Order: sequence, then C-alpha cells, then structure tokens
Amino acid sequence: MKNVFDVGQGSVHFAASDIGWVVGHSFIVYGPLIRGAKAIFFEGKPVVPDAGVMWRVCQQYKVTSLYMAPTGVRVVKKMDYDGELVKNYDVSSVKTFCLVGERCDPDTIHWIHKHFPHVLINDTWWQTETGWPISANLLNLKDFKTVFPTLPGSVTRPVPGYEVKIFDEANHEVPADTLGKVVIKMPLPPAFMLTLWGNDAAFIEKYLAETPGYYTTGDAGVIDSKGYVHIMTRMDDVINTAGHRISTGRLEEVVNDHDSVVESAVIGFNEAVRGECPLAFVILKGSGDELPDDKKAELAKEINAKVR
Repeated sequence: MKNVFDVGQGSVHFAASDIGWVVGHSFIVYGPLIRGAKAIFFEGKPVVPDAGVMWRVCQQYKVTSLYMAPTGVRVVKKMDYDGELVKNYDVSSVKTFCLVGERCDPDTIHWIHKHFPHVLINDTWWQTETGWPISANLLNLKDFKTVFPTLPGSVTRPVPGYEVKIFDEANHEVPADTLGKVVIKMPLPPAFMLTLWGNDAAFIEKYLAETPGYYTTGDAGVIDSKGYVHIMTRMDDVINTAGHRISTGRLEEVVNDHDSVVESAVIGFNEAVRGECPLAFVILKGSGDELPDDKKAELAKEINAKVR
C-alpha cells in the first residue's frame, strides 16, 4: 500500500472492486485500514444511474486514490467518451488512478490522461495467486516520473521481490521485444501462494512443473529493451496463424485504436489452410444504432488495414 499505491494516513482509497475478489480483501479491507487510510466500499455498476457515478463518489468522499478494472473504465468511456459527465464533478482530490484485473489497452490510458490530466496512472499486473502486484509503478518515489515514466500498454517494471522472464516453448529465455510465456524465478516473495488447499500435487503440476525453477503465470507477454513488462494475453489466447504466433491482445490494441471503436475482443477460429485465424468482435462508440451495410463494410476494411 505504501510503496506501490502511496496510501497512508490521510488517504481515501477507492478500490471499485468486488469484496469477494482478492483485490477486495487486500486493497479495500486489510491494506488501507492497516495503513491508517479510509477505504470506500462500492456496490453496483459504474454506469448506474449514469456514467458519472464513479466521479460523484470521488467528489463526495474526496477520494485521493482510485483503483478500478480497465473494463469499468471502458464501460464509462463508451457511455461518455467526451468526458462531459467528468466535468460535472470536482475530482481534483484524486492523485492516483490505478488499474487492475486485466490488460489495459493504450486507448483507455489515453482517455484517462485526457480527462484526468492531473493524476498519476499506475497500471498494475498481478494475480490472485501472488496476493500483490508483480509489476507496477512505485507511486511513492518522489521522482518516479523520471524513473518510471508511464508507457501506455505496459505495466512498467517488476517490483522488488519478483524476477520476471519471458520464455519460449522450450523454456529458453527470449530476446527483448519477443512474445513468449511469462514466468517468475523461484523463490517467490512473501504473500505468494504456498500451495492449493489440500492438493500439493495439483499445485506443482499447474504452476511449477512446466517451467522448472520458475512459477508459470499462464500469461503471454513481452519485456522490451527498457525492461518494461507488457502483458498481452493469456497463453491460451495466443493463436497460430500460418506458423506465426500472434497475440490476440496485441490485435485488440490495434483495433481499439480506430476512432470509431470503444472495445474489441479477438479470438481464433479454425481455418483449413492457415490454421487459427483472428476474428474480431467490435463495440462502437455512441448509441449502438444499427449501421447500414455499406458503412459496416467500410469500417471492416479500415480495421483490417490497421491490423495489417
């Protein structure tokens, strides 16, 4: 709470999560209260009664630290892309805007930057199994902007306690900027899972056997030449098209960059010649009115051109 989120006495921490998730346990109940901070419990959708409800809570309780899933931000972004509802509330108390739970696409980062220009953005990556962030910014560093500048699409660098590597299928470390499976070198830091309840054998088989000496995260990603970690997708979502291993998360990043698109999901479908081919389901900005066929065809051509 101190080093990653810069939360302590005087902080008002708003983790817009389900209490039943590990985020709810760690970062709504235990963490903020142990640090002497106030914690906000929120139940409901981030767009009910309207897409300004999150910002109303921030104004009402003078929130200093906001922590929510990228999906939550994207739902709000779809309903209020131009940020008109943000302007209805005083959100100047919010100092940090943290993200958790899934990969955050760069377009969503840009949306936050645009409508919350005064906040420090911290995109975190971790798992229920780890109990706390593996890779994140360190918001209590006074000069963190020069040490760890925000890079949209990246969860910055591993925090102390985690040695993260990218392996190929043969468990050899790959060069920088190469997609592979994300692993963490043993021993694992405090608060990490110790086993599966009553089933040590399954714990070893699922998390340790595939990459001896390393914890298998199940995620696919890249470490770039600056040491920044990019979590692209789950390993199950890396598709093989004509011999090329392609991250569906990377494709979604490109599709979402189209001006008309608010969110997308890319999956692989079997094709007789090329193997798995990517298929994108796209959600457009605005009211959701049905597009005429010629507009659909034009949009599909534009998106395909961006992907190519």
